[in-house]
Amino acid sequence: MLCGPVHTYTVYEHERKGTCLTKGSGKLVVFDLAFYAVMPYAIWMITRHSLSDYHALLLSTVPGFVYTIGRFAKERSWNVTGIFLIAALLIGTTVDLLSGDAETMILNNIRTLLVFGVFFLATMLAKRPMALYFFADTARVLGWLPEHARGRERLRDEELMPYFQGLTFLFALRYVAIAIVKLALFSIHGVEGYALLIWWRVALSWGFGALILLASLYVAGRVRKRIEG
Repeated sequence: MLCGPVHTYTVYEHERKGTCLTKGSGKLVVFDLAFYAVMPYAIWMITRHSLSDYHALLLSTVPGFVYTIGRFAKERSWNVTGIFLIAALLIGTTVDLLSGDAETMILNNIRTLLVFGVFFLATMLAKRPMALYFFADTARVLGWLPEHARGRERLRDEELMPYFQGLTFLFALRYVAIAIVKLALFSIHGVEGYALLIWWRVALSWGFGALILLASLYVAGRVRKRIEG
């Protein structure tokens, strides 16, 4: 299963609730770890001896799939970020279902991550960085910017564009980094190392999510300064 922007979105949720130490945000951390790490790990370890590796892998992706759909339905995020999240989830699930065996499923997941990384780089070359759309959606929810400055057109400023290009590069780098680490671990451990892949995937996603949040806060400050100056 792909790690789309959902981990970054969770970190944004922590910011909206004030701090990662609040009760509400603490629940998000617990739920994320449960559905993206603990449950997949437990399902894989329990079912791999009674099912084929491929079917055990497929079952391990179910908790994350259901949780992501549930979060989307609850938030009703019919914006670019939400649509991208669901599209990434459906693409990843379709690739998993069409893979046919465990080795192919893991390798196809790595290829898909690289494709998403290339997609983000392509939006940079097209001067339509995806991070600009993510930022516009997020700023509206978190109140990072004044009401009159939350439209995408206000963000399409030549002086601001390099910041959104940089944010987009971080998203691309996350996909590529996760793909490289998964490929390295798979090359060493094969399917047997899938449990290790789960924890590395979550750790990298959270790490990059925190980095992207900090970068987004910095960009929000630059945008405010540009608009008010």
